[in-house]
Amino acid sequence: MYTVEELSKVLKVLGDPTRLTMLKQMEAGEQCACSFVDCFDISQPAISRHLKMLRQAGLLLERRDKQWIHYRLNETSPFYPLVTDLLANVEMTEPNCDCEPNCAI
Repeated sequence: MYTVEELSKVLKVLGDPTRLTMLKQMEAGEQCACSFVDCFDISQPAISRHLKMLRQAGLLLERRDKQWIHYRLNETSPFYPLVTDLLANVEMTEPNCDCEPNCAI
């Protein structure tokens, strides 16, 4: 069970279409931050802010590799079952984006 405050915070983070799309893309595995810059029609700082919010909510883990940062779903989060159930009901209308060719994935 979650407290009202905990669940409210996570649902607020999940309520953004960009963040929800990012999570859906990470459902298939780790993604480099650079792949999101190419996917969305928003600036790199805005992408970083979305990823930071997801990370602060405990929904993502990050791995640094030189100048690149790779993100994945946090399977140890108490909200992981909730997130995976939610993502199972999300239909992607846009194609998946790939990381830049010179990214170190």
